[in-house]
Amino acid sequence: MGNTKGITTYLTAMIAQYDATLCALKGCDQGFHNYLYYSGKLLGAVTDIQVFDQGEGNVNNLGALRDVPLKERGILDDQGMVLNNDKSISKVAHQVDRDSGLNIIIKARKKVFKNKWDETKKTMKK
Repeated sequence: MGNTKGITTYLTAMIAQYDATLCALKGCDQGFHNYLYYSGKLLGAVTDIQVFDQGEGNVNNLGALRDVPLKERGILDDQGMVLNNDKSISKVAHQVDRDSGLNIIIKARKKVFKNKWDETKKTMKK
């Protein structure tokens, strides 16, 4: 989350990291994020970088929580919503495919959304 200059700087730096390493293994992107943050490569161009603990910020990163189902952790509620540590609904849930229960919910929601979108497109053509 950020302004146009900050996001553009970040994305350019991510591309440069890929170009420099040609790393295409699963997880390289996380390494790129960490390197850019801890090396200070973005300082100056990006004025305010905030790092939040899992479940605390705007983006709830679920990837490292795959050892126990999110439902058992209390992170997935009965309506299939991902929760932050304070039990508010997460604004953005990242890596939802890592939890099998949530993955099923997301795929079902995607199917409903796609069907509605297909119907909307049909009415727009008339």
